Amino acid sequence: MSAIEALYTVFVVLSGIAMGSLVVLMVGHLMSEDWLAPVRGEAEAAALTLPLLLLLGLALAFGLGEIFPWVGNRGDLPSARASYLSPGFFLIRSAIYLTTCIGLAYWVTHTRHLRRTSAIGLALLTPVMTFSAYDWVLSREPHWWSSLFGLAYGLGQVLAALASAILITLLKTEPASPKRMASLERALLTLLLLTAWTWFAQFLIVWLANLPHEVAWYLKRSDDGSLTLLGTSYALMLAAIVILVPSGVSRMAMLIGSGLALLHHTTHMLWVLQPRGGLSWLALGLILAIAALWIAVYLAVMRARPTYTEEAVKEP
Repeated sequence: MSAIEALYTVFVVLSGIAMGSLVVLMVGHLMSEDWLAPVRGEAEAAALTLPLLLLLGLALAFGLGEIFPWVGNRGDLPSARASYLSPGFFLIRSAIYLTTCIGLAYWVTHTRHLRRTSAIGLALLTPVMTFSAYDWVLSREPHWWSSLFGLAYGLGQVLAALASAILITLLKTEPASPKRMASLERALLTLLLLTAWTWFAQFLIVWLANLPHEVAWYLKRSDDGSLTLLGTSYALMLAAIVILVPSGVSRMAMLIGSGLALLHHTTHMLWVLQPRGGLSWLALGLILAIAALWIAVYLAVMRARPTYTEEAVKEP
């Protein structure tokens, strides 16, 4: 795996958690602050790391040709898709995605009108997340196109954001309200089931259509190593579901369940992205360094932001 491939992989995973955290915040403000309070600080901190990801995206812009095959050769693509995937237009769209999310993150964490802001924000964020999934992930194989991919990918981002927020919340010393945590547990379980169904529905559509250019996407991911990775991913999901299904699970069970859900998302993302080349020490070191930097920024933002401890402890 080259350095640029490692940067790309960690960028996609971390930007997914940051964007998914925005969805968690906005949906929480629209529905009820009761269940959002225990993870509100964690979700806000993750969303506010987006400026760091913008800088990482700028670095990736210099290696665009190593990540996306269409940069050097778009001659065999349909004319409309070839125009859409021009490098200049791609970079403009990517800048719009990231700056829009940065603006929304600042807005939703600093406004007094949370419901109105969240309603507007979700209306803007939905197309941003959908088209960023097409651009940053699906265009790695530009001959394949799926109208369901954006939804499936977006649900995975929200799942990762909620799982990581719950995990960090449970690792803190301040206990949150059991009723509030029970609501978050149900939300996490629902996302696990919905994500599994959406990815399966996409596979079912491709299988029924049986078109060569669509089947090729799955065939590329059906070698022994990829199938092992996929099997591991869904084994982790199944384990998380089994742990979370019983009503009123314990704190330790929720810790394990959210950790397994996050591991499922990470392994599934690796299966989807199919990073090119073996994992070298340089690539591993680069991934760990960027992840450590992101965590450091995340913790710094957490310390600077309100903790919402009183709301989290209070019974709804």
